[in-house]
Amino acid sequence: MPELPEVESIIRTLRNSSPALIGRHIKAVDVLWSGAVSGCYSSDLQAALEGSVFVSLGRHGKFLILELEAKNRSGKQFLIIHLRMTGRLSLVPLNQAVDRHTRLVFLLDRGLALRFDDPRKFGRLWLVNDPAEVTASLGPDALSVSYNEFAERFAVHRRQLKPLLLDQSFLAGIGNIYADESLFRSKLHPLTISSDLSPDEVRRLHCVIIAVLEEAVAVNGANIDGVFKAGEFVVNVYGREGYPCPVCRSPVVKIRVAQRGTHICPQCQSMPEKL
Repeated sequence: MPELPEVESIIRTLRNSSPALIGRHIKAVDVLWSGAVSGCYSSDLQAALEGSVFVSLGRHGKFLILELEAKNRSGKQFLIIHLRMTGRLSLVPLNQAVDRHTRLVFLLDRGLALRFDDPRKFGRLWLVNDPAEVTASLGPDALSVSYNEFAERFAVHRRQLKPLLLDQSFLAGIGNIYADESLFRSKLHPLTISSDLSPDEVRRLHCVIIAVLEEAVAVNGANIDGVFKAGEFVVNVYGREGYPCPVCRSPVVKIRVAQRGTHICPQCQSMPEKL
């Protein structure tokens, strides 16, 4: 599933491509599967977006936030997109053949199209006047959260570390891949209770999360199971059950934490004594 680094990579690609998505006008919207649109009818989405222009591209956690200036009315509107497991957003030539997994196409000026492909149909798109209509329940963005805010939010919880990091209302953007990687590099077991961490361990975890995400963003995220082919981030434990730990050479093991497959090095991430 695309997590924060993969979504950030998509935003940067759309922003830096030549021509870039910013400044492109929407001539029409072709909805090939109406289930991709949430909160309004496909026909309303098409009517509202025709003639709009993309003015900025952003992200909060795993949500893409595309700001537009609407035609014939004042004020902004926002396309909010969540890719879920297999969604992809790409800027392509207008005449490029539509894939069988293409769910929605924005027909743009300058011979371009913005295409939303999603083989498993879990991804969703919203058109709103304020991003908070979709993102209000999210915690701070995991890539930019300050240590003070992280520590303050951490202090009010008594939960296992892995489920806490996956909770998007606690911290937005971390999924299974980067939770496992961050806990491994922090030398923390995913079953550790958050309130048992020392202040130094909380600070170390925050620093590692930021470092892992920045490192992954720099190389376009991770390519896991071929879903996000652009990514070059190399994981240490996720999906590497039975392989040697890169630090101590002990075999990586897979356990279940809150119904999620979780990969750890049992030597580097020893089980907390209180468990």
